Amino acid sequence: MLTKMKWTLVCFTLSLSIDGLYSETTVTIHPQWLAQGGSARYDSNRWNKHNGLDRTSLIPNCRSIRTDSGRWNNRDYNDRLFQDWPEDPNRSGYPDPNYLKNATKQKELFSLYLANINSGYENDVIMMSRALNWPNWMNQSGHEGQFPNNVDAAAEFLMLMVQGVYDFTEGQIPPYIEPINEPDPKFNILNLTTAAMFHKSVAEKLHARFNIKVAGPTLDGFARNSDRNNFTDWKKVANFMDITMDFLDVFSFHSYNSLTVSGKSHKFAGMNEARLVAFVDLVESYASQKTGKIIPLVISEYGRDIVLGIDKFAPSGIVDFSTIYQANAHRFTQLGLREYIDRAVVFLLANEKYPGHDSLNWSLFTRQGNATRMVDVFKFWYKFASGYYFIRTTSQYDEQERAVSPLAMSSPSNNETIVLLHSYSQKSKSVKLDFEDDWIKPTTGAATCITIKDEWYPVITFNEPFDIQKAQGMVELPPEATCHFTFKTPSHQLPSVTLNETTYYGADTLIPIKGNVALTVISLPTGQYHSARLRVSASWPINETNSVSYLTFNLHRLDSFYKLYDANMIESTTFWEVWEFAVTTSLFVTGANQVQIHFSNNMTAGHVSSVALVTAKLVPSDLKS
Repeated sequence: MLTKMKWTLVCFTLSLSIDGLYSETTVTIHPQWLAQGGSARYDSNRWNKHNGLDRTSLIPNCRSIRTDSGRWNNRDYNDRLFQDWPEDPNRSGYPDPNYLKNATKQKELFSLYLANINSGYENDVIMMSRALNWPNWMNQSGHEGQFPNNVDAAAEFLMLMVQGVYDFTEGQIPPYIEPINEPDPKFNILNLTTAAMFHKSVAEKLHARFNIKVAGPTLDGFARNSDRNNFTDWKKVANFMDITMDFLDVFSFHSYNSLTVSGKSHKFAGMNEARLVAFVDLVESYASQKTGKIIPLVISEYGRDIVLGIDKFAPSGIVDFSTIYQANAHRFTQLGLREYIDRAVVFLLANEKYPGHDSLNWSLFTRQGNATRMVDVFKFWYKFASGYYFIRTTSQYDEQERAVSPLAMSSPSNNETIVLLHSYSQKSKSVKLDFEDDWIKPTTGAATCITIKDEWYPVITFNEPFDIQKAQGMVELPPEATCHFTFKTPSHQLPSVTLNETTYYGADTLIPIKGNVALTVISLPTGQYHSARLRVSASWPINETNSVSYLTFNLHRLDSFYKLYDANMIESTTFWEVWEFAVTTSLFVTGANQVQIHFSNNMTAGHVSSVALVTAKLVPSDLKS
């Protein structure tokens, strides 16, 4: 791959003298730090976690690639903790409060957690409960024998479990807890209303005793398919939020893309990029309507899920590549949504083997500590530790679906600026890097890329030198590649101001499209705004052909936009797409701003699910944030 990359760059440089270079898209890197949620800092603790506690022998291996355990899975189910819990002899139908006061039992159940959090990293663990396995002495007749009829008694189990952890660790409980993992596929056992009442009861009990954040509903399919059947699934989620909004600290869900293989071709489908952004905006828009503020989000699983066409458990280069590729693709989107996403935990494990399951396709290491290809996910992000800060970037407003997602960071201590690009295309892409007003003028750089090789194997190459001056600011992304390009930058050339972004949502969600128009209002406070972009998410039946054509903002027409990449869903019945428009801030008025979304064709069905105005104000730079 090293030889191949050099050959590509040489060939690309030669074309300058023959035909001239052209770009398929342009990414602009602005001389401004980009703060979201009040901070411009890249906080690796929010993004570098993986699922599951690490066995003690593999903890050093995980730390060596700067990833930590981010989620403690199924503590209620493993070792039959809840199933074997005796009934309180003094309170019928409730768990015995003395069961976990036994020191030997505590050590058996919680010592691995303590070993993980005492291994020298920030404890951000999310404790997750399966909540489908309960003692036989509990009445579960209303839920097919898999969930208690008495929700309060069920919540008592979780409170006593956390109390046991508190006692054993001397107060070092997990900062987060998810009471039920993926309740939405379990509708035949319990509906989201019952799940909401359970979350509410758990939150009340835990908040009365502990400093812990309760997260939910930990959605699976209801997140990526929220728009199905005229948003039937979403309306159940909205009802969950109505019940729990005053009690939960965090809204959590899962986000996946799948792989389909046919012969020597492959394709991805799923939530990232468009549906993930559309769902986040729908949740935040609804929360904003109800409370006047955003709700922190946790994505406690994300990456590659199902595989169609080949065995997903058998060793496979394309499965390995898709696992790495989707982990990176999702992280790019998450990092662009830092205002709302509190943290995310990739679905990779230190080692996934157990009796009857020999696959390593989601594993970072073998049991003996040998690295698998999946470590490339963390090797790619390895250098981004403390001391890196986000730089504002913009994609090209070319009225097309974008195939390249950009990020940028700089490190004042390391004197470097790094442009990160992720390609959704199966073809090479030529990208023009435009450093606005020539705020830096790099001549050479170093490229690190993960891409797909012959025989579908993933390959990562580190710090390949290239001459960006000869290439007239152009870089070439290999097919389905994730790359970062590093340029040395003296600290005095780095930005002196910060662009601080704040999102304001439209007054409505699920706005019916009437004919070819949908209307809403966005209220803005008084302020001096530097720049803005407006996101429109819309869903309609898959048998209709349509697209957003233009907007009017306070009756002024806006035509400058691009579309987020839409991977769609396997056997989807809808399109759920997102457009991002450039907005001139001189159009803003204090109070109500009128937004009209115009579609290219009349619609017989469909909704604009949300409208989000991301505003930005320039503030003095403060890299301590």
